Amino acid sequence: MSAQDIADRAGLSVTLVRRVLRTPAHATTAPDIARTSADAILGIPLPHRRNPDAPGAPGLTDSAEASWRLADLARAGWPATTLAQHLDVNPRTVAEVRDKRPRLRRDLALRIRRLHRDPISLDPAGYGIPATDSARTRAAATRRTPATAA
Repeated sequence: MSAQDIADRAGLSVTLVRRVLRTPAHATTAPDIARTSADAILGIPLPHRRNPDAPGAPGLTDSAEASWRLADLARAGWPATTLAQHLDVNPRTVAEVRDKRPRLRRDLALRIRRLHRDPISLDPAGYGIPATDSARTRAAATRRTPATAA
């Protein structure tokens, strides 16, 4: 469970849970926490085992697959703003996952996989994306992709 999951189930702030979970450095003492907070955290029942690929499954996953899927959509001419609308996230999130974010939420990774698999990956012009936006996106994707030796 993540700190956010624990905080949601315990009814505490995520900051407090993170402070409790942080291991103290050598020569320092563990922070005191109130008994009610400790009882709230320790009294959380473990969640039932779920299918990790189920929509809405909590947790983080590696972003490598989602990154290349988003880069593939960019090479096809899909702007980050359009992808973000379909994924129900901020365009900045799409750019970060595509370029540098090491991990992302599992449910977002699943939405990216579905988006890449769905017919949206065919032709942006058929969905009302202006040709200039598609061309600009393709050119940026080409600059981001490292050149391979022939």
